[in-house]
Amino acid sequence: MKRIIFKCLFIICTILVLNSCIQNTAREIKDWIERYATTGEISGKYTFLPEDGIKVYLPNVFKKYSIIDYRKELKPLVSDEVYKEENKRLTFLREMKGHFHVFYDKVTKSTYSMNTIPYSPLTKRDAQYLLGMIRINNETYAENSDLEFTKITAKYDDKSGPQIFKVIHRIDNKKTNVTTYNSTYIVSHNKKTVYIQLATGYEVNFDPYLKKMIL
Repeated sequence: MKRIIFKCLFIICTILVLNSCIQNTAREIKDWIERYATTGEISGKYTFLPEDGIKVYLPNVFKKYSIIDYRKELKPLVSDEVYKEENKRLTFLREMKGHFHVFYDKVTKSTYSMNTIPYSPLTKRDAQYLLGMIRINNETYAENSDLEFTKITAKYDDKSGPQIFKVIHRIDNKKTNVTTYNSTYIVSHNKKTVYIQLATGYEVNFDPYLKKMIL
């Protein structure tokens, strides 16, 4: 399993930095977070992925996109350089074993992507190894770019049944003064393993949606 996950981690350092609507992104997601904090409830819908027998639960604003349509949405939002790098990342993830799915929120410019990968139990020791690999990758990438990575949280949990590894990073572009947040999840349960990445312009608590996913 470490070999498969390491391939994911090696490529995810190419972070989507959308240079438009950052303030709108923050406001929209903050409203969503405040609603959850006030009511303890979330609003969304299930999407069934028949290739994998998985149901994902996401906010209503997220729509499933084909790779071609997703690229069309991104092209006018980012520089040519960022678009080229994101295409490399998408190609890598799409060509991995399993299936690749991408959901996009046009309102907040947020991206949720998921890979189904060969099943393997995820232990706490695996999680520690993965966190170390992420740190090394981020440090290497930061040395050769204008990006600065700050770990917000990292957690491993297997108490509720599914084995879940979660890490959230804040990415600051020192050249453009743009901040993005990258949430990475790896979940193993019911003989299935998924790799999830959420890229947003604001720090979000995505756990309530993740817990409603049916593997």
